[in-house]
Amino acid sequence: MTNHERPDCARINQEIIKLNYPEPWRIVHACSDTTYEPHMEDVLVRCQPRTIIYGALNLLQQSCRTAVEVYNPQYLVHVEADTWVFDQGIIQRYIDLLDRNPQAYLAASTWSTDQRPQWRRLHHPFAKVKLGLAKVAETVGNDFYVKRKQTLSTQFFIARNDPRFFTMIDSIQPTIENTLEYDFYQAFVREFGARAFIGIKEREPVHPLNRHWCPALTLHAQHWPEQLRRPTDVPADGTPREGVTGQYDIPGKKEVLAAYGFRNPGPAMRKLLESTDTSYYNPKAKRY
Repeated sequence: MTNHERPDCARINQEIIKLNYPEPWRIVHACSDTTYEPHMEDVLVRCQPRTIIYGALNLLQQSCRTAVEVYNPQYLVHVEADTWVFDQGIIQRYIDLLDRNPQAYLAASTWSTDQRPQWRRLHHPFAKVKLGLAKVAETVGNDFYVKRKQTLSTQFFIARNDPRFFTMIDSIQPTIENTLEYDFYQAFVREFGARAFIGIKEREPVHPLNRHWCPALTLHAQHWPEQLRRPTDVPADGTPREGVTGQYDIPGKKEVLAAYGFRNPGPAMRKLLESTDTSYYNPKAKRY
């Protein structure tokens, strides 16, 4: 588990895993929040805050390497603190797939983007032509409308514990013009090959529909506590204007916890569910 400025999400994520998963799993938590106090993790790795790309990579490297040094598991399940997967069985299903495919070393979704929602908003003749072509192409299995497919999500993945995995993540040189997900993909393909991963297809394309909320995976990656109130400058039909995210139909963490109804809510869960003022929650995180 990796965490920067998501302390409340991290605590609840730990309670999901420790108190509600049927099978016991260890948690190694790499955290760059200097004010964070230990909760239910088995190992807490303190990391220095860094800029976003270098910081995310460092947290990933430190959490995975410490997990292997301390526990040496067969597989590493990586989640960012605000990325909750409610159903352990879904993760186990992908671990079983990796077991049956020894040539695969990773299970992850891409960090891809479906361009069709943007084309629909443009109301431009050329955009309408592309939408028509996309509809025809989709029937024959062509997804040209999906971009950024040569990426791997670092937000949630399952990796086989192999020395080459650490050779790979240590070789990543972040590039400012790209994303960490792009650099992760490039490094992985160099080390293992383009066919050495299993795609988590339920989440693809990730953007825009599956970025924060993927019901098929019981995955919730929103970091705000309650459903966002629609700002006055967003039209009633939900079409976002320039600079507006358009994610206001997605519930917050409080709503998804209440709807799922965990049998064993921990103290951090109860605090969020019972609070009338949620301003305490991830106070440094953006509210969108």
